[in-house]
Amino acid sequence: MNLVSSTALRYFAEVARTGSVRAASESLYVAASAISRQLALLEDALGAPVIERRQGRGRIRLTAAGELLMRYYKDISNESRRLHSEIEALQGLRRGHVSFGMPESLVRDLMPRFLADFSAQYPGITFSVHVAGSPRLGEMLLADELDACFTFGDIAFQDLSVLYSRLLPLHVLVPDGHPLQHRKTLRLADCAEYGLSSLDDSLWAKQQNDEMLGKAKIRPRIALETNSYELMRNVAAEGMCLAFTTIPLEDPTAKPRAGSYVPLKDVHARPQRFALAVRKGRNLPLAVSTFISSLTAVLERLEARDARRAAATDGG
Repeated sequence: MNLVSSTALRYFAEVARTGSVRAASESLYVAASAISRQLALLEDALGAPVIERRQGRGRIRLTAAGELLMRYYKDISNESRRLHSEIEALQGLRRGHVSFGMPESLVRDLMPRFLADFSAQYPGITFSVHVAGSPRLGEMLLADELDACFTFGDIAFQDLSVLYSRLLPLHVLVPDGHPLQHRKTLRLADCAEYGLSSLDDSLWAKQQNDEMLGKAKIRPRIALETNSYELMRNVAAEGMCLAFTTIPLEDPTAKPRAGSYVPLKDVHARPQRFALAVRKGRNLPLAVSTFISSLTAVLERLEARDARRAAATDGG
């Protein structure tokens, strides 16, 4: 592979990422003709085409050789990051970068405080954080666009390695003054006559909730559908409707800013699986592994706190 120049490999990777030579040209500030020339040299060195050249302006597709070359590029990029990380480890953890993904439900809950605390301890580490639905985050993790991510639900990717997992029971977010506000627990049938704020098809929880309501033979009135956890919760808290949700992980009093979280005790209600994952087999840089270790410790501490709180409630 020493016949492949680093420039040609970088240009090829950018074409694969952006979907066209033109887009790669704009991204790299390099003439399209120069990128095409490097791709030709690359294919000549390998003795095989790496992209399928098609008519029109559709995205390019990688050939089988191109897919292998892309995996090689990602592997050497990861190894380069790991090498830098290990060199930094000889002098102490002064620098590094973490690319992390999470669902929107954690934008206000848990992560702002954790990131601030971690940054105070390791001021040389920088972050890029991508917010998206769990299926998309899993795809980005497998493509090495993220170092690690949170997911909700049963995300079926073989090559993900789950480092932490927890089942979170479902609750109903009930507004202040609502007829159901003072109930100790609720069933799906109790919620059937009231409006509901719901997530849309871009998020995993939509499928779970639809299955849950379908098995219970309930067709609620959807007052609002959105791809935002924050909006779903907030319109419920403001009194517009109910919402099926989990309790925020770091909420010390288990209280929303308005309303109440009432446990959903129903035979058709399944808890949501919350997980922290990386790509299986990935060699993580020191900054990333330190970040993950610290985050896992916080998650385990919060889980133990909730277990003690539940035990005290049951005992009382």
